[in-house]
Amino acid sequence: GNTDIDSTTCNICLMMAYMLDAAPKGVALVHASCVVAEDRAYMFTGKSGTGKSTHSRLWLENVPGCRLLNDDHPAVRVADGKAMAYGTPWSGKTDCYRNASAPLAAVVRLRQASANRIARLTDLDAFASLYSSLSCMPWIESSIQARYASAAALAAHVPHYILDCLPTPEAAMLCQLVTNY
Repeated sequence: GNTDIDSTTCNICLMMAYMLDAAPKGVALVHASCVVAEDRAYMFTGKSGTGKSTHSRLWLENVPGCRLLNDDHPAVRVADGKAMAYGTPWSGKTDCYRNASAPLAAVVRLRQASANRIARLTDLDAFASLYSSLSCMPWIESSIQARYASAAALAAHVPHYILDCLPTPEAAMLCQLVTNY
């Protein structure tokens, strides 16, 4: 009933308040799933339904010591030339609300395909790939500017990849092998 609508509305308002407060500090929410392996974060972006959560689950099942940081909206920040990923209270349908962080080792955009292939993106392609995954309130100019600045900083400081993949353990192992340099 009304409780569901009220809690959903409250959650959206809290997320918006967080974005407004965090953006001037260089912190952005990303529509992504994020795992941590060997104390480094790996973030998976892509269109809704692409398989971000599935790919994270494949890492959890096939990469020893891997843990989920956030499954829907992790936060990211570049400061002093170092990118960090953070857990947030917004983890979608997955019960994963971690107050934790890790250096961001790679951002991987997922695309469904008939075979597993991975390639590193140029900084410009990384910017374009990431920009649409960063949360923004487009009716607020400062939010647009913060989104642009975050995408540019992440593109310049974090390796970005495109992974054409099947939802298989082999896709996760290929991704882990290439991004874990």
